[in-house]
Amino acid sequence: MKLLRAAGDARLTLFDLEPEWSKPSTNPLPKGWHAGYILDLSDIPEPPADRFGEDLATLGAQLRERGSFLVVLATPADWYGHWTEPTLAFTIPLESPDARRLVESELKALQRMERLVWLNRAEFTAIWSANPSAREARRLARLVNSAPDEDAVSALVDEFGDWHTTVEDLLSKDPKKDSDPTLLSTRVTVWAGALLHGGQRSSVIKAADDLLTRLNVSRDAAHVLTDATTSRRLEAAQISRDGDRAYHDKTKQGLPEALLRHLWDEFPTQHELLRKWATDVAADRGTPEEDARLVTRALLRLAVHRHDRAILDGLANGLAGTRRTLAVETLTTAAGDAELGRYVRDRLRQWVDTTKPSTDRVDLVVEICAGRWGVEQPALALTRLGKAAGHKAFGTPALIHAFEELARQRPNEVRKAVDQWLSHTGLESEDRLRRQTLGAFLALVSSDVGTDLILDDAQKPEARQRFVWAWQALLATDDATNATEAHLARWRERFEEDADRREAVLDLLADIFTPPRLRSGLGRLMVAETSTLHPFWQQVLEQAAHRDLASREASAQ
Repeated sequence: MKLLRAAGDARLTLFDLEPEWSKPSTNPLPKGWHAGYILDLSDIPEPPADRFGEDLATLGAQLRERGSFLVVLATPADWYGHWTEPTLAFTIPLESPDARRLVESELKALQRMERLVWLNRAEFTAIWSANPSAREARRLARLVNSAPDEDAVSALVDEFGDWHTTVEDLLSKDPKKDSDPTLLSTRVTVWAGALLHGGQRSSVIKAADDLLTRLNVSRDAAHVLTDATTSRRLEAAQISRDGDRAYHDKTKQGLPEALLRHLWDEFPTQHELLRKWATDVAADRGTPEEDARLVTRALLRLAVHRHDRAILDGLANGLAGTRRTLAVETLTTAAGDAELGRYVRDRLRQWVDTTKPSTDRVDLVVEICAGRWGVEQPALALTRLGKAAGHKAFGTPALIHAFEELARQRPNEVRKAVDQWLSHTGLESEDRLRRQTLGAFLALVSSDVGTDLILDDAQKPEARQRFVWAWQALLATDDATNATEAHLARWRERFEEDADRREAVLDLLADIFTPPRLRSGLGRLMVAETSTLHPFWQQVLEQAAHRDLASREASAQ
């Protein structure tokens, strides 16, 4: 941002771009005047096309002519290969800034100049020698800022180091007498307590026993009753009780998260087993909902810290039935979070942007987009809903509900999205894009709110032309015909006696059914009862036939 400010003039406006693509491309990137764009391309899902580097160079030249600039952020692990060669002339490798200087800058920005002297203490010496990443340095600055006083320096340094000594001590307790739990039993209880920090004591023990069972340690009645008691197991794991709740040391802020990170870091070959165990604890109906919520939040923080897509995928697939609402709640909150949001939003998009996605994941994305997050960030939600529509049957109720909610609360954004979808030049040639667009359009117009939005815009010639194309394409699509005709039948019920809008609706329907190839659908709509033709649809047929005849006569002249 400082470089952009220095490179531009006083009119420069900065924008943080959030990628919404399946594969990086310069086509959707803005090309405004006097703008500074920042695009984060770290953690690219798949490599860009071969032309991407060359296209970036061309875009950069165009932007400079407009007094604008684009800064692309990437990691060495992402930015490599022959496609990057055209960008080498303007690629700047940056080392992590000096950690101490960054911490000092952060504290000054927080108006904590009096705490700068703390950084001279011996406890920080090893940290400055290691020169941690910018992200970690900023975390350290936050810890220094939030410390109650200088006496807390040792504790905050331990917390910054993920309580390494404490964690190792907890996981290294060999039994000293027969009544003590085994080393494995203690470790498992420590991990269960970290996953369920603040949960009911019974939930912690149940989760620990479940993991032992997965490790082929018998937990039948005889083994449980001859094993260490619950109290001894919790004591060995240094888990204390507060009423019926179980906690790791509350004075060590961040210890539960540190324990889970240590578990994933130190046992990489067991990730699949651990993910399944943790997700099943949350999905188990025997786990109280509040405790299950603790688990999902712990897993979410772990997933974002590690950039572990598999953990989020496990939550999406594992929390089904009555626990689906918990997955929706957790990911909704995370999608709008300042720190976690971008990563979670990107994963939601990826779930609906593959060729054959999991049905559970698609349904989850639809529910999230229909709720609070969709209303707060409608443009992002509509992108995901549009892609999800390509994987759902035409007329799916959940999809209709999602578009109805957004049309009711954010009509302008819905109107803009529909206009963009129907204006896309690839609709006739790209089957996947066509399927997504038609599914989304039908879902929107299948509710009264969505219908009203479209009818209002249908007064504009260009919009009307696009809407007519969409309905005609739906009527010509075999697996969309029934849902489309059912939707149009509801129009007759709604508008037949509406003196204000009846003629406008008839006029639009006549445009839709002008091509003779679509008349079979109109014929099915006309039959209200056996051997009875409904006058509303008769009128549509007459107007459509008249327009078709007039069009053919005009073409013949």
